[in-house]
Amino acid sequence: MVTRIDRSGILKGKIDSREDILIEGRFEGEITTTEKITVPKGGYVKGPLKCKMIEIAGIVEGDVESTESTKVYSFGKIHGDLITGHLFVEDGGILGGKVTTKERSTLTLDSQNKK
Repeated sequence: MVTRIDRSGILKGKIDSREDILIEGRFEGEITTTEKITVPKGGYVKGPLKCKMIEIAGIVEGDVESTESTKVYSFGKIHGDLITGHLFVEDGGILGGKVTTKERSTLTLDSQNKK
């Protein structure tokens, strides 16, 4: 399932979900999900976001925490601090804030040298 705010939708509030969230319209407030948030071109979000993964081609104003990955496409903009496991920014994508990448896995020197 997907929670969706369509292009004509304008919502304010708080979303707590265990589903993917698609924001094609406007949302102001806090979003927390255990899954993915997608903000396509034309979508706008203002407020803190916490998720597993996020893909942005629209505009996000607020801090973002994604435990696995963040993708910012050429029209995408984040104006806020970002904490993520992996970051991909397409040419033209904008990050306006502090970026922190979390260590996703630990690889020891011993395990690299074993044959």
